[in-house]
Amino acid sequence: MPERPSPAPLVRRTTHALSADDRPIRLPHTEFDGAEVRFLGEPVDPAVFPSSAAELWHACDGTRPYRSWPSRERELIAGWHAAGLVVAAPRPRSQPSRALTLLSPHPDDAQLALGALLARFGGRVVDVFSHETWTRRPHYRSRPALASRLLLEEEQVACGVLGAELTVLGHVDAADRAAWRDGYFLGPQAVDAARATEPELFERVSADLAAEVAGGGPVLVPLAVGGHVDHVLTRQAALELIARKTLEPERVGFYEDMPYSLFADATAEAGRLAVGREQVAPVPVLIPASEAAVRTKQEALWPYRLQVLEAVSKRIVRHGRQLGAPGWAERLWVLPESADVFGELAAAAAEEAATAG
Repeated sequence: MPERPSPAPLVRRTTHALSADDRPIRLPHTEFDGAEVRFLGEPVDPAVFPSSAAELWHACDGTRPYRSWPSRERELIAGWHAAGLVVAAPRPRSQPSRALTLLSPHPDDAQLALGALLARFGGRVVDVFSHETWTRRPHYRSRPALASRLLLEEEQVACGVLGAELTVLGHVDAADRAAWRDGYFLGPQAVDAARATEPELFERVSADLAAEVAGGGPVLVPLAVGGHVDHVLTRQAALELIARKTLEPERVGFYEDMPYSLFADATAEAGRLAVGREQVAPVPVLIPASEAAVRTKQEALWPYRLQVLEAVSKRIVRHGRQLGAPGWAERLWVLPESADVFGELAAAAAEEAATAG
């Protein structure tokens, strides 16, 4: 049975209250239809969102701290936050962002996998196959142009919460490419089919990524756990850049694709890679996170309303607790050449998590 959106979203993936320094950001799924306000295509209770509050809602753009509004407006914004109509970006980080580049096959992939890392260190997300129309919500399945726009706006909001920059390359998602009409998940022995089936696309993606990784700094690449063809193409393009000596292997780490890593074997996928001068498989490195970073990741995942289920976000958070027990962590897979770079990153994250308690 298809999922029916709630007419009044009252349950959020995070339950923390707005703090004085939080920057509220409105979600893009809100529509104003005359005197009625709709969210995800359904009417919103006027007690939660009176039509007269539209100007206030538009002012929630992530630039103003919550404390800067008068008490009545703070009350409305707090109600929107509790209902899931706005999310909250924390106070901007006091230290400059690290020069991290995350290659994200689609909008949401980098945040699902490494949202806590982005919350702590910032960086730049490069969305490769960013032209999408797929959604699990019937209201938007019948409106593909609207769905495509909102999927990108969800990504912009999530990056705003995490304090990350965003680059959108605009390649078309596999679900909308004729080559994969019969299915776009590849088995472990079929990864070469991704490049062989769409060689011109592979070259365009490789050229685009070569430009995006120029200039130094760590580059995080999907491990392609689960075999989604777009994840495989992104990974294989990065490996091609290493082979062409356009991307130095000492800069490269691989992240576990979520939610696929919840159901597939990331260790086995890493074992099938042989990269760099040593031609050895990458090994795991845990990147710890403070509870504040985990909370920010949860907040950043909430905008993804068209594709990501609440249950999936909760499972990802539980998985991080299992990885980092007794704390919380996300996992990278690194090469011998990049062990020092990502070991330093892990140490800095561990120090921050310990200091935060």
